[in-house]
Amino acid sequence: MNTTIRVAATGDAILTHPISADTSPSFLDLVGLLRDADVTVTNVEMVLPPPPRHPATTMHGTPLGVDPALLDEFEWLGINLFGLANNHATDYGTDGLAATLDEFDHRKLPYAGAGRTLREARKPRYLDTAGGRVAFIAAGSSNARLALAADPGIEDAGRPGIAPVRVQKTHYVRTDRFEVLRETLAETGVNVTAGHTTAPGIHFPYPDRNVYDPPPPGGIAVDGVHFVPDDTPRIQTDALTRDVDALKAVVREAARQADIVLVGLHCHEGIQGRWNNDVPAEFLQPLAHTLIDAGAHAIIGHGPHMLRGIEIYHGRPICYSLGNFVFNLETISAFPVEVYEQQGLPLNSTAADLYDVVTGYAAEPRFWESALPEFTFTNGVLTDAVLHPLTLGRDQSRSRRGTPQLAEPQDAQRILAGLADLSRPYGTAIDIDTHHVLL
Repeated sequence: MNTTIRVAATGDAILTHPISADTSPSFLDLVGLLRDADVTVTNVEMVLPPPPRHPATTMHGTPLGVDPALLDEFEWLGINLFGLANNHATDYGTDGLAATLDEFDHRKLPYAGAGRTLREARKPRYLDTAGGRVAFIAAGSSNARLALAADPGIEDAGRPGIAPVRVQKTHYVRTDRFEVLRETLAETGVNVTAGHTTAPGIHFPYPDRNVYDPPPPGGIAVDGVHFVPDDTPRIQTDALTRDVDALKAVVREAARQADIVLVGLHCHEGIQGRWNNDVPAEFLQPLAHTLIDAGAHAIIGHGPHMLRGIEIYHGRPICYSLGNFVFNLETISAFPVEVYEQQGLPLNSTAADLYDVVTGYAAEPRFWESALPEFTFTNGVLTDAVLHPLTLGRDQSRSRRGTPQLAEPQDAQRILAGLADLSRPYGTAIDIDTHHVLL
């Protein structure tokens, strides 16, 4: 007997106020699509700390703490699998994350990518559907060192955090200029020894730099950043082997226990050391291939708040970023006072004051359009992939901006054409007229 599982995959969800009162047909049609799928997965890029909230000292970007009652909105939308491995997981400390996990557990909402220990954060979560059992695993590279979970020790209970994909960045410098760089750094008092840190074996989580491995042969390490002579100047990012191996192990476990395995990856990192751009960092494609080789049926990427390309690898989809799903960030209730201080605002400012000054989000068109793929798996084989272009109301008021809607035909054609361009380097073709990825 053939069994079919339909998966609707979404990107980043930053939900700061209820959106269920929206009665526009293009929004309600989207809700119907979400509810009709057997599995609807999203990345929850907020934490849900109850009052009184205590912001962390290691917040990463804009701190995102929201009312726990907003989980009702996700249930209303039809979301039934949740990824929590992202750079905002510990915006309100480990206690804030633990309270968030308590909220999910109380509501019996299955989540992956975060936990009270590292083992819990990495483990697969399962959802039983009419067509079969689905496993979900999630991990994140962005802010991974500041937010990673820890397992219990002899006298420690462990630490709430995320399943990490820690990344090493290496700068390759033109060979004929490398000695000049070394000498210049040494003259200014920088330690340019070839070792990986002045305290070997010690983990420094801040600043966000790797101190695990020494530089490649002939290179130097400056506060954990690697510089290496090479004829081709570039920046290379590589995922930490131990994290990749750990993810491979849980994917293999899940593949033995479920009919299909989904993996969510939260990666802001882009090519050549940049963040939030439409070409993923160098480590991401090898990581995605490795996880599919280990048994994953689909990789669902998010992080940069914009679309990245889609690849079909061995018949299985890799979405390098699905962009924003919900993005009503500007209507968050409040931020820690440091956020206002950083912008030169009075400490009694409000979020409304902040977004009168911080206008970059509205100025970036790519933050306000995305796509929702719907994958059909028959007996574990991908048999169809349909893309539903979304718009998020960039030109609307703050109170309405960020709520997803199925795109009107003209916008849909433009969004799909852009996604087709991003996907072409991976050998992926998209039929813009039918919205189908050609398998």
